[in-house]
Amino acid sequence: MNHFNYLGILLLVMTCLWLYFTFSEYITVFYGAEPDEIKVFMEKFTGHYAPHFWIMVVTCFIIPFTILANNRTRTITGTVIASVSVNIGMWLERFTIVVPTLMHPRLPYEIGSYSPTWVEWSILAGCFALFTMIYMAFTKLFPIVSLWEVQEGREKAQAEVAERLSTYLPN
Repeated sequence: MNHFNYLGILLLVMTCLWLYFTFSEYITVFYGAEPDEIKVFMEKFTGHYAPHFWIMVVTCFIIPFTILANNRTRTITGTVIASVSVNIGMWLERFTIVVPTLMHPRLPYEIGSYSPTWVEWSILAGCFALFTMIYMAFTKLFPIVSLWEVQEGREKAQAEVAERLSTYLPN
């Protein structure tokens, strides 16, 4: 419980930092008022990509902050819900960084609707597969459960089972 409490506090601090950095990024774009950047800015805040942007804000800040700022909800379940919410929000952040910018290019070519190709889906699947492979290799080389704890548990368990069996057997 203690570890998840501290992890929840760490995630709360990171959530507040994310809000600060995101606010700083968008406030400089707003005050800079460069026409090309304002188009993208307005597209994110009130345009076609506004739902993605505001869901990103909700999942990256509002949900984690409300869960983790309260001691009673900073439990294992609350921390897991907040971290899943942040993962969804971080994916949406990458989406809102790339796609609206590509929809308003500075180079003169035809503007159309973006949809990922099979190559991009393949790269995404490959990234997930590579992560899984690296994780599996890491857990093979460095086990998640330390072996000395397993060995100590077996020794204690054998002694307890032998003691329990001796009470069941006739003298």
